[in-house]
Amino acid sequence: MNFFKMLESVKKKQSSLILYCILDRIPIIVFGDDQVKIDNFLVELTELLAFRKEVVFYTDFISLNEYENLLQNEDIDYNSQRCHIRCPCAVSLKALNHFNTFKSWLMGIVIPEQKENYYFIKNEIRKKIKQFLCITIKKNEISLEAEGLNTRNIDFTLEDDILQKISRNTERSITKMKRALEKVKSNEISKNLIRTLLDFEVEKKELKKNIFKKEIQNFYSGSKRAYFIFIKLKVLSDLNIQTKISSKTLLDTIDYIDAPLDRILSFIYKEWGEEFTDLVDYDKKAIIGEKISGLWGLEKHEV
Repeated sequence: MNFFKMLESVKKKQSSLILYCILDRIPIIVFGDDQVKIDNFLVELTELLAFRKEVVFYTDFISLNEYENLLQNEDIDYNSQRCHIRCPCAVSLKALNHFNTFKSWLMGIVIPEQKENYYFIKNEIRKKIKQFLCITIKKNEISLEAEGLNTRNIDFTLEDDILQKISRNTERSITKMKRALEKVKSNEISKNLIRTLLDFEVEKKELKKNIFKKEIQNFYSGSKRAYFIFIKLKVLSDLNIQTKISSKTLLDTIDYIDAPLDRILSFIYKEWGEEFTDLVDYDKKAIIGEKISGLWGLEKHEV
């Protein structure tokens, strides 16, 4: 299943929720009746974020000790590339039996024929993972279920904007290409050939992927610049030098204004495990028209 095709088949808020969970390292469990389709979809999900490293369970690591080493490396080295852990369908039940922590996991599970087994697996997941997004793919039907997430309190400004840019910029590029070809007139070109030449479905898929990766990378780079600034301010704070930065100054400094500051802070917390809200003097003008309602506009949960 193509990721961008899937986004077109679900509601706008659901599309934004999928993107939100991928960015904030919330586990995603993909259920379905086709193992190959599920495993291919998991690969697509891990390829969306170029700044993350794909680690495959039962290929790159097996034991609990190896898994803990991956997590410890992130804790001690903020420059290390953060991991997305992909767990194919064939070994997902092994993972559920072996581990109790599933940060940033993308896991595939084939729906058992017996409903009792399906419900048992879902309950086991709920016991071990407080927050996760469940995506169920059956033939051409897709459904989403957010467990432990209060979606009403989540600010999807960033995610909505990225998806709108993908749609708008893709259509704009396709329109330009079609106009260029339509100007070519010749009696030797049949109508069937013209229709074939004006079919840009393959190009559209590639355009969407490129626009998506560009927008995601811009957000990541802006967030990392903010992170470096906060680290310096934290050093001053640890020396009892009370220093804060205004939200407007911060956004101007990192040269990125496409996401609310509280969304950047949320991402920093999930990506590097640091909380910097006490180092910010909020300026309402810098929140891009959004009123701050709480820590990051959502309830704080551990994943």
